[in-house]
Amino acid sequence: MTRSKPAPLLRRAARRDALLGAYLAPEVVAHIVSDGRTPLRSGVRLPVTVLFADIRGFTRLADTLPAERVVTMLDDFFDAMSTPALAHRAMIDKLIGDAIMLVYGVPNASGDEKWRALSTAGAMHRAFAVLRERWRLTLPTSLRPGLAIGCASGDAVLANIGSAARMDYTLVGRPVNLAARLTAAAGEGETLVSATVRDAAVAARHAHVRFGRARRLLLKGVHGRVTAYPTWIVVKRARSRTQPTTATDPVCGMKVDAQRGPVLVYRGQSYRFCSPTCRTAFRRNPQRHVVGGGSPPADARSHRPRT
Repeated sequence: MTRSKPAPLLRRAARRDALLGAYLAPEVVAHIVSDGRTPLRSGVRLPVTVLFADIRGFTRLADTLPAERVVTMLDDFFDAMSTPALAHRAMIDKLIGDAIMLVYGVPNASGDEKWRALSTAGAMHRAFAVLRERWRLTLPTSLRPGLAIGCASGDAVLANIGSAARMDYTLVGRPVNLAARLTAAAGEGETLVSATVRDAAVAARHAHVRFGRARRLLLKGVHGRVTAYPTWIVVKRARSRTQPTTATDPVCGMKVDAQRGPVLVYRGQSYRFCSPTCRTAFRRNPQRHVVGGGSPPADARSHRPRT
């Protein structure tokens, strides 16, 4: 008959596992605490989905602000990004400077990895918008960091690589490199996904995901042109009983009927326009216009339709 461990030892073991889990993947923690009796899968090829999220403008931030402030901002960033990652069952592979790498399909695949990655990307953009508003109160106007996300899927090798002095349990393969390069190519506030991720979402008929026009990109370290799609998740919000009867055209600033007129969904939010002309101008370059209503920028007045 085996004796159960005393409560203090159990609590100590739980604290140890939690501390290790903050630095290492769950599989590595299990391997360490079992004194190597729990084997690590290594050299195994498996289908995965990889997502990178990166702070745009971080180099300028790090060069301008005190190092202590940069560390605090990074803590805020990784905390904000880890919450949606864990909520969508992603494995946090590593933190790289101002970027986070997530993996879906490890240790076991469930078939919905690509959709979970897309949902994570949408949640990350929303979380970063809240975080940036908090930073904006104390940052100079010239320092406005943004978020860029890249996502790709395919076969990769799960491996425990390194030396006797330092090991790293990670993935090696094309989807990792491609996701990283898509992140570098993505604009501020944008998610770029590979064709495999986009095709899977279309085949599954997910109603809440939207894709922009295909882009043919030449990416560093990737052979040939790569087809990528700007992507966003449409978030359904409950209608308020006091819903306004008018909305503001983000291009020309005119008031329009909130229930009529051309509409466009962009990054989870619906925008109403006074005319198809303004909707087309917004679609061509949405970041140029004021998002959320209000007065348009000065250069947007040229899009005001004739009356």
